[in-house]
Amino acid sequence: MSETVPRVRRALLGSMLAVVLGAGLAAVAVPAGAAEVPLSQGKAVAASSSERADLSPAAAVDGKPGTRWSSKFSDPQWLQVDLGRATAIKRIVLNWERAYATQFQLQASNGGGTWTTLHTTTAGKGGVQTVNVSATARYVRLHATKRSTVYGVSLWEFQVFGTAAQATPTTKPTPTATATPSSTPTSSPSTPPSTVGKKGVGVWQMANVSSALASSGASWYYTWAVNHNGITTPANTQFVPMIWGAASVTDQNLAQAKAAGPYLLGFNEPDMKEQSNMSVDTALSLWPKLMATGQKLGSPAVAWGGSTPGGWLDCFMSGAASRGYRVDFITLHWYGGDFRAEAATGQLKSYIQAVYDRYKKPIWLTEFALIDFSNGVRYPTEAQQGAFLASATQMLGSLPYVQRYAWFGLPASDNGVSTGLIHSNGTTTPAGRAFQAAPR
Repeated sequence: MSETVPRVRRALLGSMLAVVLGAGLAAVAVPAGAAEVPLSQGKAVAASSSERADLSPAAAVDGKPGTRWSSKFSDPQWLQVDLGRATAIKRIVLNWERAYATQFQLQASNGGGTWTTLHTTTAGKGGVQTVNVSATARYVRLHATKRSTVYGVSLWEFQVFGTAAQATPTTKPTPTATATPSSTPTSSPSTPPSTVGKKGVGVWQMANVSSALASSGASWYYTWAVNHNGITTPANTQFVPMIWGAASVTDQNLAQAKAAGPYLLGFNEPDMKEQSNMSVDTALSLWPKLMATGQKLGSPAVAWGGSTPGGWLDCFMSGAASRGYRVDFITLHWYGGDFRAEAATGQLKSYIQAVYDRYKKPIWLTEFALIDFSNGVRYPTEAQQGAFLASATQMLGSLPYVQRYAWFGLPASDNGVSTGLIHSNGTTTPAGRAFQAAPR
């Protein structure tokens, strides 16, 4: 969506076109013959522009060959990925869509301000290009100055390979997992419960993203990743990290997630091929590493069927219980195709209630909105989306077992319909105004 993706998270829309719902990391997505996962995969990413909301920059680093970033139809354009820390870079792989750049530079920076050119060409031919480089940098950028077509520039994947920095011994998570069950998450002493309410939002890069987040009034937010690079967390607002998929389970990511606060979100839509795409057995095998952070831990967030006996989540929860693994709260996603506010709110409530009745654990609803994926992608009117959000937040606020919820998402498309709250110029949508009016 994503991660990436969070997640707009292009990966979400791609997955919904295929089935029903889903910005970030992928379990495995590497060039032919390569043994390593790109350092850029699932990292924070920004771009000069996007052609539309479902062709966001996050799609270029999600590890999925069927999702892409596409710019607006002008020159120049750029795409920038933040590796999280200064990293030794060995090569960059560009997997172009048909709309490629004939003239571009590959650049690197440690601070994101002064750029060093690693490679330049005036005769780009598209396809898959591998460029060997030698640099140490935190930020890596494609700066395209001439398009090959009348359209924008478009990448299926922008991959940076090299030597990943290791977490320092003082920040490595404890390797021994605790198996103590817990069903009532609590905030850490550094984050008093009174300062963090239910109302949250999924956030990806946009112009003026920090001011938009502050004006939204969100009590908490997440980015489908372990970091929020380029996003300033407002006062009395909490960032919650996520371990997106199997490839995200690294010492570095776990240490960064642990440092972010008392909560940790588990895998993103493991029941979706287009998302983290994990078997229950794989998820269970990795779960002790997440438990070892000591954070209050949310279940993997399934795309649907959270209350279905024998479904993905049900099998995971049964497996966790049999192994004595800790799951502190249930994480869910929900998208509705009925655009009547009262009816959609009732359907959402029934689903959440059924999941709670099955597992008797607090609920975090970390993605929800009205989008109909039954026959392509159909959005409600802005007024219908706003009416639903107002009704749904009132309902969610009244349920004691719903600990938190997050709307999908903060940025609203400037070029078409979306579910977003705030445009890049700071103006709010009807949904944005309803979100601002909802209690924290």
